[in-house]
Amino acid sequence: MSKICQTVKITHDSGLHARASTEFVRLAQRFQAEVSVSRPEGMAVDGKSIIAVMTLGAQLGDEIVIETVGPDATEALEALANLVRLDFHGV
Repeated sequence: MSKICQTVKITHDSGLHARASTEFVRLAQRFQAEVSVSRPEGMAVDGKSIIAVMTLGAQLGDEIVIETVGPDATEALEALANLVRLDFHGV
């Protein structure tokens, strides 16, 4: 299986803070696909781990790269990218 990825910009004023990270991880856990997240210049972390996602320290205006692989990778990637675009307000 090949990975698919998308780069999205953080537009939430508080960045990828605790609540936003929690929303991201909860959504990622709904999918069978493996999810990883990184900043363009950094290492990828497990997108299903709240601690890992928070370690990215992504702030307003930063870009993150979401990568997925697995049976529902396309759906997972679309949903997670949309969540970021909607400033982490529901799915």
